[in-house]
Amino acid sequence: MLNIFNKCLNLQITKKYLINNNRYYSTISSSSSSSSSGNIKSEEFKNSDAYIISKNNKAWEVIIGIEVHAQTKSKEKLFSDSANIGSMEGFRANSRVSFTDAAFPGTLPILNEKCVEQAIKTGLALGAKINKYSYFDRKHYFYQDLPQGYQITQYNEPIVKGGQMLLNLSNQRQKLIRISHIQLEQDSGKSIHDIHPTLSFVDLNRAGIGLMEIVSHADFNSSEQVGAYIKQLQHLLKHIGSSDANMQFGEMRCDVNISVHEPNTPLGTRVELKNMISAKAIMGSIDAEAQRQIEILENGGKIQRETRGFNQETGQTFHLRTKQDEVDYRFFSEPDLPPLIISDSQINRIRENLGELPQDMKQRIIRQYSLNEYDASLLMEDQRVAKYFEESIHFNSQTKPREIKKILPWILKEMFSWMNQHNQSFQSIPISVKRFCEFLDLIESGLISTRAGKTIFDKMLSQANEDNNFTSMDLDPKALVDSLGLSQISDDEYLDKLCHRLVIDHPTQTTEYKSGKTRVYKFFIGEIMKLTKGRSNPEKVNLYLKKYLDTPNVQK
Repeated sequence: MLNIFNKCLNLQITKKYLINNNRYYSTISSSSSSSSSGNIKSEEFKNSDAYIISKNNKAWEVIIGIEVHAQTKSKEKLFSDSANIGSMEGFRANSRVSFTDAAFPGTLPILNEKCVEQAIKTGLALGAKINKYSYFDRKHYFYQDLPQGYQITQYNEPIVKGGQMLLNLSNQRQKLIRISHIQLEQDSGKSIHDIHPTLSFVDLNRAGIGLMEIVSHADFNSSEQVGAYIKQLQHLLKHIGSSDANMQFGEMRCDVNISVHEPNTPLGTRVELKNMISAKAIMGSIDAEAQRQIEILENGGKIQRETRGFNQETGQTFHLRTKQDEVDYRFFSEPDLPPLIISDSQINRIRENLGELPQDMKQRIIRQYSLNEYDASLLMEDQRVAKYFEESIHFNSQTKPREIKKILPWILKEMFSWMNQHNQSFQSIPISVKRFCEFLDLIESGLISTRAGKTIFDKMLSQANEDNNFTSMDLDPKALVDSLGLSQISDDEYLDKLCHRLVIDHPTQTTEYKSGKTRVYKFFIGEIMKLTKGRSNPEKVNLYLKKYLDTPNVQK
């Protein structure tokens, strides 16, 4: 039996097929307007908060609804004990597939409690109502990467109902978006069409992975609002730990429904946009599709119910398939799973462990540390950055907290610059809070200058890159200072004598300075830097230089 199972999973191959009728697939749009080809660029119209003004100077309102599929963060899949690795690179196709995932006869689904908890956590974070009595349904459709021939989802009674998200837009504008519901469902496999010219391949590693489908009301009126929603929702899911939500790995995917109509007229025919892998692509597709629909309507055409994709290179949407009628998925209650009953104690336990939400945390650090909005926003892009920042303030501080202004530049400038340069996340920063604070204390104590500190910090970061290891390196900054000979010269007697000798040895420059040519002072600083190789304590150098330059007659 096991041998048969393994053979069946060894990259299933199905022949590609085309169905050229309006109900399913077509390569030609059936719209009555020649503009329906999508060859229209989005720069031709201006976008505002409420309306789009077309090139014919007519106002159009865009109505948008979003369905987000976020992969639940759990060790196992939704209904089996297979590893929840999804589409991550490095895993052999069909290597994380159980009998249940492959829909072998006689296998039964067993609900993963962790996935349920993650859905509840997400609902609470969005201010939604947790449905104490929900159940699963079967959604029937055929595709080669859906082994069962149906998807287990929650159509009638989802686990979460309601909720909302307040969007923060540019120029301090805000927009409240209502959430309709969140339902738990299983993912399908992955069809691969670009390996062979006439064959398609099926990878079932994703089959059965738990998804939270987060469905909004059609409250969006612009691509800006949608972009803000996706980014804020992604940030929220990562912050509370219910999903890793990495769009590049397929852990967060979005379907967009969009229509346009003139103000005070009935809503237009909606078109679905699918298969977009970033917030930027989604925003671009909305602008392009809104313009396409406006162009069709202004030319006297009609909008066709269809599903479209988006080509980022051309900035155009393109036809995928026609949807003349609603598909009958023949929903009925899942007979192999009992109703999902959630108690008040379960909900309260999850609520108590939810922690501080992103917006609350942002407002707190602004108040507590007197940060501006911009710096606080940068820190809150990743919860780990904000926690690192707060831990650095008090870590091993014997007397008083470290100064905020002496911590922020190293995090927001130096660390962020390194992450951008090496295309890494904050998780890959190879400097622990302990080592970072030791480094800050070296500067504060005067052992190294800020200039030397930049060299040390770059070395602490770049050493990980040299070893191709972004997590295990945690270099001792004091050891680096000693090995590179970058410790600051702060010896009072030495610097006093050095400044005294410099003034005596350069009488011409000394006379010029005393006659009012204060810019000559830079000459003395430069000479000190040469003699000490940039390691002298600048405050003490200024003190002793001024002492002798301001003295009328300096004795040799």
